[in-house]
Parts: sequence; C-alpha cells; structure tokens
Amino acid sequence: MAATTNPTTGQSAAQHLVTGATGFVGGAIALELLTRTGVDLVCLVRGEDDATATKRLHDALVHAAEVYDLQDLVPSVLERTRAVAGDITDADLAATAERIGTVDAVWHVAASLKYEDRHADEINLMNVTGVHNVLALAKSLGEPVFNQVSTAYVAGRRTGLQTESSPEDTTWANNVYEATKTIGEQAVRESGLPWRILRPSIVIGHSVTRAATSFTGMYGFVSSVLRFKRSVEAELGNLLSHRRVPIISDPAIECDLVPVDFVARNAVAIGTAGELGRIYHLNNSTSPQVGHVIEEVFELVGLRRPQFVTSQGMLTAVDKKLDDGIQFYASYMVNGKHFDQSNTDAVCGADASVFPMDRAVIRDFVQWYLHRIREDGRGSAPKRADFAYRARRSPQTVG
Repeated sequence: MAATTNPTTGQSAAQHLVTGATGFVGGAIALELLTRTGVDLVCLVRGEDDATATKRLHDALVHAAEVYDLQDLVPSVLERTRAVAGDITDADLAATAERIGTVDAVWHVAASLKYEDRHADEINLMNVTGVHNVLALAKSLGEPVFNQVSTAYVAGRRTGLQTESSPEDTTWANNVYEATKTIGEQAVRESGLPWRILRPSIVIGHSVTRAATSFTGMYGFVSSVLRFKRSVEAELGNLLSHRRVPIISDPAIECDLVPVDFVARNAVAIGTAGELGRIYHLNNSTSPQVGHVIEEVFELVGLRRPQFVTSQGMLTAVDKKLDDGIQFYASYMVNGKHFDQSNTDAVCGADASVFPMDRAVIRDFVQWYLHRIREDGRGSAPKRADFAYRARRSPQTVG
C-alpha cells in the first residue's frame, strides 16, 4: 500500500481513514488507534479546505485527550493525524481519494443521531446515502477493511437476548434513526468489501474522568428532565415538590450504559484482530437497571422519586410534557433486552466489557454533566481536579 512517513519515527506507517473523528465515539476511537497502533490517521472532516479541516480535527482531538486525562497523546494527535476536507453527504465524495492516499482500513463513525420523522430526509442523507458514499470512497482507496460503527439498537422493539446477527428488515425499528442504521448495515454487508460491524449500546463518558464530549443518550434524557422541571416551576410554582411524577418505564430492565473508552478500546481490538464478516456488540455486560438510572437522575435534578407506570392513561396533562420530551428514550425504558457478546468476547475477553454501575457510579456520571451545565450556561468543561476527585471516589470503576 502507499504509506506515509511517521514524523516521530521517520519510518513509513500505514494509514487508516476515520469519519466522525471530531465527534464523541469517533474521537475516542481515533485516540485509541493512536495509543494502541502505529498507524497514521487521515480523517474526513467538514471544512473549507484541508488546513481548516485539520485545525478543526486537532482542536477536537486535543480537547478529548485533555478531558480524558490523556495529555501525553497530544503530540501524537498533532503529528500523526491530518484531515481531508469532505462531507459524507457529497455525491462526489470518492473524488477525495487522491488527497487521502491508499489506506488499510476505514472506520466509518459519522452519522446523524436525530430520530424525529420531521428530520427523516436529513437522517436518511447522513445514515444511508452517507454510508453508500463512504463505501464508494473506500473502493477508490484500494478496497480496505470497512469497520462500520452502527448501534446495538437496530434491535428496535425486539425484547430478550439480541444476538450479534443481522436484523431481517426495518419492521421492528422504533424510529427513523434505527431504521437508517439497519439499512446502513445492509449496505456494508452487500458492498463486496471486507467488513466488520461494531454496535455500541448507550455510550456515556469516560470510565475514569466521567467526561464526555457530546451529550446525547443519557445526557439528553437528563436535559429533558431538567427542562421539564424548569418549565413546570415557571408555570405552576412548587407543584413538583408535592407529588411524584409518573413515567412510563419497566424499572427492572437493563439500561445498557457503556463508557466511551470501553467502546473505543474494544472497537480497536476488534478492528485489528477480529474476524471479518462478523457483527460485534460493544456494550456493558454489567448494566444497571433502568429504574436506578431514572431515580438517580430525578433526585439529582431536584425531583421526588418517580412513580413507574405502564401507560399514558396514567399521566396528567402536566406529566405528558415530560413524556413528550423523552419520546426518543421511551423504547429504552420499556423494551427489555440483553445483548449477546460472543463475538466480542472471543476477541477481547469477557472482562473487557465489565463495568459495574451501582447507584454511586451512576450519580458520578450524572453529576459530571450537571456540573458542566452549572459551570457555564454554554457548557464549559469542569476543572480537571474535579475529574481526579471523582476517580478517587470510585476506584472500583476504573477500567
């Protein structure tokens, strides 16, 4: 393959292409690749030109390295990564191949996390058309291994044990997002390229520092509950201090929260040694219960312990404001499922997916996010000393 020169060693180094490296999971995978392998990274990043895109990439990766307490990686970020300006929704994306050069592997992480029907065109453009465009680019780059980052929740409304296999179709999808991720997986499997599909569950912050660089998933749920509380207080005063808010949920089912560094570590292990043509779940084999997560969130935002109910008929008009605000998360709170990890365990070992989360650990992650909100209305990160304090409080959770 065409190789680049590693400025640190002066020796030729293989190249991997990463999309979504300025994002949460993509950034963590990029840092893990720099840590665990000798490859150089070329990243597809939106920007006016390659220099602008590279600055955006370096800013994002340096920030991630700092909040994950990986400052030693900063020189590698600056020396071993570069960006090529491009957009996965561009029909002419394959034309960027000349500026990229031959690569050994592609890590396609970029995606839309929106889910509402009103955004269906945008979601399809990112998660379906975008996959086809990146596949076409890969074929122009020497047909490298294609590592597709999808989601464990292509399982949709299915319950019980979910195997590392392909969904038959989109019939079971809860929303447009899940449907498009299913279709994207199908495109990868049918592409003719060597492939692996990596399926994270609900990704949360770093296992040691608790920090995150994006705030969907659990953090979006926390924000929705907080907005509900503030809205009701503005209209009805201290009503919520006198009543328990009902929420539609099965409190006993699993809430599969997995730290971003666990996802990245297992993804890179699989992406460098895992068998091709297989699907791998990247989740937490020791997930907390949904009820415990919801109760901790309610307490930390200043609400009474919720009342778990089974239908909307048990909600008042006030309660429905919260129900409307958490619609994306509704399916995670009622459709109990457990993700098989046979393929992942075969590569990484069963211990690699173990991150026990008791109530104290759940609180740590939620408190980190609430602290971030309080620190600055725009959400500036907490002081690094606070990260160290949290790690000392919960040494048993360090992965």
